[in-house]
Amino acid sequence: MRYTDEEISRAARELRREWDSPRLWPRIQAALEAEAERRRAPFRVRTWLTLAAAAAVLVFGVSVVLRVRAPQPGAPPAEAERRLLTDKALREVERTEGDYVRSIEALSRVAEPKVEEAGSPLMMSYREKLLLLDSAIAECRTRIDRNRFNARLRRELLSLYQEKQRALQQVMKEDPDAL
Repeated sequence: MRYTDEEISRAARELRREWDSPRLWPRIQAALEAEAERRRAPFRVRTWLTLAAAAAVLVFGVSVVLRVRAPQPGAPPAEAERRLLTDKALREVERTEGDYVRSIEALSRVAEPKVEEAGSPLMMSYREKLLLLDSAIAECRTRIDRNRFNARLRRELLSLYQEKQRALQQVMKEDPDAL
């Protein structure tokens, strides 16, 4: 059974009852004030405890940072040590890069006769690709010579070398009789 809004409103008016209760509002108001006071007291304590804990963490953090950053007696200055590590890492990268380049050059020497003969359109395409890669590698090397510590350029150079290696490997897989 469905009731209309008008029927519900009429029933609500009929159910409405009023009574005198002069002490009801003062009791509600007193209970609200007591509840508010109970909530304020722990809040103040919690606020102070939170602030004290934050201050302790801050003091501890600052002391750790100062201790870590303070130079140890007889130790080289932090900047010199950081530079030494950077130079050492760069030398290692350059040594590894040199080994990689030498292996690609050896592969290139082996594949060169196949590329130079280039009787097929596929081999001519490989030759052009290798020429473009060599040009891009030379350009990248020039930019690295201007800024030896540029990691982005070194990643780009590595990518070019990897692409050249893949192209040379594909050249070596091609069967000259099938072309």
